[in-house]
Amino acid sequence: MLPSGTVRKVTLPTDDGRVSRVREIDRALRQQGQMFFAGWRILRHYSAGELKSAELLKLGLEAVFEPTGEACGTAYDESTACTLCGAGARQVSDLSLDVRRIPQRVDLARTLAHELIISARLADLWRENRITGVDFRPIRRAGARSEPVKEWHQLIVTAPPVDILPATLTGNDPFDHDEDNAQRCPKGHVVGLNVLSELSLRRGDYDGSDLTWTRQLVGMRSGVLRPHPLLLMSPKLHGLLTELKVKRLDVEVAHLV
Repeated sequence: MLPSGTVRKVTLPTDDGRVSRVREIDRALRQQGQMFFAGWRILRHYSAGELKSAELLKLGLEAVFEPTGEACGTAYDESTACTLCGAGARQVSDLSLDVRRIPQRVDLARTLAHELIISARLADLWRENRITGVDFRPIRRAGARSEPVKEWHQLIVTAPPVDILPATLTGNDPFDHDEDNAQRCPKGHVVGLNVLSELSLRRGDYDGSDLTWTRQLVGMRSGVLRPHPLLLMSPKLHGLLTELKVKRLDVEVAHLV
């Protein structure tokens, strides 16, 4: 934040020497109760050939909305959650949402708590194209009537999870790799607050499903926020989403090792 109150965006390659300098300045200021940067994002760019030849791709959904399902009355069984990291609470009711808050002109989105939704239109196309590893469950309109919604489904991943390998870098942000493991679960459920590198995944865990997810989670339990797995998709699913011009997706190459 500049003295005038304006914000400046700075773009640096991750191997730029100034990145380490940012880390030093930020740590020094945080010790004084101040901050050097307010937000960050790692951008990776791939050619069409790189995306097409990848065995697996990480799928991020950029259409995000609130309130979450829990805030709208969705029931979770907290007895199954880890007492250390909060991971593992089980959804035990249909997903209830304020559907008026779903971003317009999207087919895939998520709540702030990473509850996944898919339009009925796209779900039908996935069925027609025999996309594997998925199920579609009802969404109910939040409120006293709690009636089912026709336009949307909850997207459920049914494929076996895939292990994140230690070669994957995780941490709080690009300048803080959480060397004290404050945001990592000692039982291995949560590997960090954020993933900072491309994913390295255990090849033997992947069963070939078009949509799958990671066994280990990222994020934290705080209020309505929950640790969440990362989504992974096949080149077939990526090709279909590209053909259908599905928007607001963040796609990265993942590596099966």
